[in-house]
Amino acid sequence: MKAAAAIQEPLTLSGDTLNLLAWRIPDLVAYQHAFDEWWLAPLDDDFPLVRLNAVGIEMLTSMNGHITVGALVEKYGNKICGPDGQPGTWHLARWSTPNYSLCYFGTEPPGGHRHKAKWDLLLQQIRESWSGQQEFEGEEHLEDFHVHELKESDLEDGHFDLIETTVSHLFREPCEALGGTTYGRLLMRQLRRLGWFKPKPKVIVEIGGGLGYVARELGQELLPFEKQGIQYISLDVTRPFLQLQTKRAKAGGWTGTGTHANGECLPFRDNSVDLIIDNENMADMTPVKLSRKELTEGTGETAQHQEALDWIRRLKVPLEKELPEEVIFNLGPMRFVAEVWRVLKPGGRAFLTEFGVEEGWPAAVKLPHHTEYEVQYNHLRQAVRWLGFQERYLSLPQFLQIKPDTKVLCTGAAYTIQRFCQGLGQNFSVRAYTESELTKTLGDILPKLQGCHYHDIADPAWFGLIDFKVLLLEKPGGIPQPTFTEQKSGLRWYSQR
Repeated sequence: MKAAAAIQEPLTLSGDTLNLLAWRIPDLVAYQHAFDEWWLAPLDDDFPLVRLNAVGIEMLTSMNGHITVGALVEKYGNKICGPDGQPGTWHLARWSTPNYSLCYFGTEPPGGHRHKAKWDLLLQQIRESWSGQQEFEGEEHLEDFHVHELKESDLEDGHFDLIETTVSHLFREPCEALGGTTYGRLLMRQLRRLGWFKPKPKVIVEIGGGLGYVARELGQELLPFEKQGIQYISLDVTRPFLQLQTKRAKAGGWTGTGTHANGECLPFRDNSVDLIIDNENMADMTPVKLSRKELTEGTGETAQHQEALDWIRRLKVPLEKELPEEVIFNLGPMRFVAEVWRVLKPGGRAFLTEFGVEEGWPAAVKLPHHTEYEVQYNHLRQAVRWLGFQERYLSLPQFLQIKPDTKVLCTGAAYTIQRFCQGLGQNFSVRAYTESELTKTLGDILPKLQGCHYHDIADPAWFGLIDFKVLLLEKPGGIPQPTFTEQKSGLRWYSQR
């Protein structure tokens, strides 16, 4: 399913609009298709590529925050700006709308993100227009989206390229940023280093495995005999995804099945699972919007609100003196970790990762056609400790031991290059590219691109990787394993208990 953006009417180029200043969106990528033809990609991929001539490119580059819309209309309004014959006024009336997002008209440039990243307010406006909603979209919205709106057509990479791009999707292919390996293989290496495969688990459950790349790569990192006797279960609330998850799990050498279910209510017996792997799903779980009155009085307006308030009470979540009128609470993740506690065997373990915050209340993250919600990790950590888990908490880059200064292509540039390649009838995968990988992938196309730019992999401007956290959970009660130190000679010295 391709996300449907809310269509914005062209601006009326008159009155106060003419007095606004114009900025082009920084870091735009352009493709020179011919001597006097350049391509730009609107944010909405339902819109055709914008084709410009030298006049159109000059108009775009002149938008530096010092020129008004009126001056642009006067200079370029009647001039033909591209091979399709549209005059400058046609482009000026559309480029600043969220569907195009090629420039911004205003009195001041937007800004103010907690990472001091530029243009975030504009991007929020764009995302709100994509989703068609500016307010809270309802407590059942995320489940409805994943259960009813995703179709068989979303079994292709395009869904995770454009709509729900995840860390594991960006690293699904071997890449230099991960030392020549994939996310799934690197995850398995880290789990083995933790000793989570000594002894090996008999039942592994992966929650919300997307298109199955992680399952495949996890399995391919192990030798065939290491997977013998392990049952690998793919669980997803989106039924169409299960087909690929089980297929790719089999390609990874796993023996297992697919289960259509919601992670907030796991369909397994108590104490029946050895290992749970959950990659980037908790932001898709049930959010609840609570009013100040509900928080202060402790009484919910609905049963679901009361359930959330009960969690807040039992976790002793501190409430600030000046409460906002409304707050978001991660009810779904609370239900999920309670279910993880129930189904894990004594000694069982869970790997959970998602983007989130450590202070305040969760905020909405607008994505095409749906909204996700940050995970409040202080609340979640209080919950897992209250349940009885032993837990370890760290950032995802720290867990994977990623070099923070590795330069990778801006994800926005990758989306744009994919559009250009589609226009040329060629394939291009959205993933993490170093400069050498992009050069090898694009070949003769690369010299015709202008504006390709790279970020440190830990830079919030790339993918906000530092905001992704890892919770490593262990349910007490397992059989103690002998500990040892290994010398360079290979001798092991075991401790006694």
